[in-house]
Amino acid sequence: MLQWLLAIVVALAIGGAATWLARGPLRRRDETAAGIAALSAMSWREFIRVVLEALSRRGYHRLVDHESAAGDSDYTLVRNGDHWLLSTKHGSAFVLGRAAVNGLTAEMGVAGAAGGLLVTQGRIDDEARRAARGQPVELMDGASLWPELRPLLPAAAVDPIRAAAVKRARARSLTGWLLALIAGAAVFAIVPAPRPSLAAAASSPAASADPGRAAAVEPAGPVAEPDAATLDAQRRELASTVATLPEVTRALWTSASTLQVFVLDTDADPFAAICPLVLRYPALASSRIQLTPPADSGRQVRFRQCRSY
Repeated sequence: MLQWLLAIVVALAIGGAATWLARGPLRRRDETAAGIAALSAMSWREFIRVVLEALSRRGYHRLVDHESAAGDSDYTLVRNGDHWLLSTKHGSAFVLGRAAVNGLTAEMGVAGAAGGLLVTQGRIDDEARRAARGQPVELMDGASLWPELRPLLPAAAVDPIRAAAVKRARARSLTGWLLALIAGAAVFAIVPAPRPSLAAAASSPAASADPGRAAAVEPAGPVAEPDAATLDAQRRELASTVATLPEVTRALWTSASTLQVFVLDTDADPFAAICPLVLRYPALASSRIQLTPPADSGRQVRFRQCRSY
């Protein structure tokens, strides 16, 4: 039961985490990257039109513009009676740094503007963001620009981007669940099965045939005697198996026909669990079992055969 429980918990945890990651952060990242590429592929006039439309929803209105064939333009906007400079760099390859911010603030001073906006589909680095701290300058790069411009783009441009991101998220999620199933199977294989208790062994058909002693199981026909190497291997295997029983501390062969079993101080009858294990090996079934209790228990050593000669 523990094996199944752990395997199910591991599979659900990995699969759930993979689904959340695929349909959340990774999907948004894919959609943003595709959106930035779509904005960069727009013509300069179409891009600046969408930017100005988005800013107009925030209260900015164009006052004066000076267009440039290179695709870089500065626009003077007005909001609440104050002038703001809009500086744009068209293209996802741009990485704007401190120089871009310093240039905008210098132009703001010359124009007497209250603030400025620096916009690009590319990236604005940390140096630029540090330079803008404490300044009336708003920075908008691809990651922040796409969510603001997306509602203004036609469905024909946005829908394929979303569909591709959803498809990729679904594939990632399925891969995650496949890995989750593999991990669950691995946990099931690694976690050891519970060891049989004395009570469970005692309730087996072999033990219930005689409450005071494990039933003597006779082979259906003559059993060939194994060679010496096989017999030694069977002895080692039997001792190791008996040692795993809950009431047994260790087991060892003191002679070729005597298996000494050290047990805990308990009222339970260990023979009920030991004999079914011994009877698995016909060549060892008539071996003598020496049951040795703890030295300070006051109990005596007992001897028994699970099957007579």
